[in-house]
Amino acid sequence: MKKSRLHSCELKRHREVAPPLCAVCPRILKCRAFRIWYHLNSDEYLDFVTDICQKFPDKYIMEVSFMPEKQTFVQIVDMASGAIERIANLKEIEAMTPEEKLELARNKNLFVVTHRLEPIVRVELKKTAIEAPLQIAPKAEPQAPAKTEEPKKPLPAGFPKGKKKK
Repeated sequence: MKKSRLHSCELKRHREVAPPLCAVCPRILKCRAFRIWYHLNSDEYLDFVTDICQKFPDKYIMEVSFMPEKQTFVQIVDMASGAIERIANLKEIEAMTPEEKLELARNKNLFVVTHRLEPIVRVELKKTAIEAPLQIAPKAEPQAPAKTEEPKKPLPAGFPKGKKKK
């Protein structure tokens, strides 16, 4: 039975890794919890980011960064077209039978790669240039009517009086 894994934020401000929190986080590319969570929930994350940028195009902009992943991968390149067919994990290839490996390598070049760059989309608040100097006018204080002191009314009969100082 596979245990579910709770991904928690490394900043410890937030308990759970979630798209609204990670999309604006400055540490998104260095966060190990996000990296693991993103592999499982990349569709949910990308849907959230594109929805926000489509709903508020005047406020937010998408920024693409590359998150490096260090593992041993095998890049499978078709010899006829020169296009990358796929990138497989070395552990997957080692788990294959010899017949599957032979079929995989037929008419293809295999390259061992140590890093893979994965594009990560972030949400960033649009920056606007300030064209004119900001001037703050002094506020005019509103004229309050002069307060007149009213004479104090005597307290009702059942109302307790204040304590006397000794």
